[in-house]
Amino acid sequence: MNRQTWMTLLGLGEDEVPRLLVQEGTWWRQQALERRLPLLTGVRELGLPDLWLGWYGEVPVAYSVAYGASRAVEPVHVLGTCGTPVVVQIGACGGLQPTVQTGDIVLSERATIGEGVSQYYGGEGVATANLGRVTRAASLFAGRGMHTHRGLTITASAPLAQPPGLLRKWAAAGHLAVDSETSAVFSAATAFGMRAASVMYVRDELPGRSWTDGTGEQDLPHAQASEAVFEVALALA
Repeated sequence: MNRQTWMTLLGLGEDEVPRLLVQEGTWWRQQALERRLPLLTGVRELGLPDLWLGWYGEVPVAYSVAYGASRAVEPVHVLGTCGTPVVVQIGACGGLQPTVQTGDIVLSERATIGEGVSQYYGGEGVATANLGRVTRAASLFAGRGMHTHRGLTITASAPLAQPPGLLRKWAAAGHLAVDSETSAVFSAATAFGMRAASVMYVRDELPGRSWTDGTGEQDLPHAQASEAVFEVALALA
C-alpha cells in the first residue's frame, strides 16, 4: 500500500493532508466524538471508518478513536504514509505512584513496551516521545495551572488483567502510569518519521481508586483534565 493508494482510499486532496493526528483510546466512542469534533470545523469522515478530518483554524487535523495498541497504530501507519508529521495520543491512564493522582496529567517521555505491536515497527524495550512536543505540552498545562508529571510509563495490552503484584512491580521500576496505546504509537510514529507525544489524564490510582468506584466530587478533576488534553493536543500541530 503506497502513499497514493492510501490518499485515494481516504479521499484526501494534497492540501488536506493532516498536519496533526490526534488519537484517543477510550471505550466510549460516541461520547468522545460528541465532545471532540465540535472543536473542529468542516468535519467529515474519511474513506476509512472512525477517521475524521477537520480544521483547527487553518490547520487540517485528523481525529480517531482507537482503543488498544493494535488498533492505535493503524491511523499512524496510514497517515504517516501520507505525510502527517505529528501524532498525539490522548486518553486516560492509571497512576502507579502515590504522587500521581486523579485529574493529574501524565506526559510520557519513554514508554516501556508491554504490548505486542511495537515489534512490527522496529520497537524494542522502550519507545520514546518527541521531547520537543512533550516540553511544549508541559508548558501549556502549566499555563492552565494543572499538575503534570513527565517521565517513564508502561503500555500493556490487557487492562483488565493487571493484578496487584504486577502493579507493584511496575511502580517499583519507576513507571508513572500505565495505558493501552502509548508505546505502540511511539514505535509506529518513529517508523514513519513522525513526531509523537502522549498526553494522558489520570483516571485510576493503582492499586487503589478505580474508574468503577462510582461518581461524585472526585470525578470532577478527571472530567476537566479530559477536556484539557484534547485542547492541548490541538496546540501541538
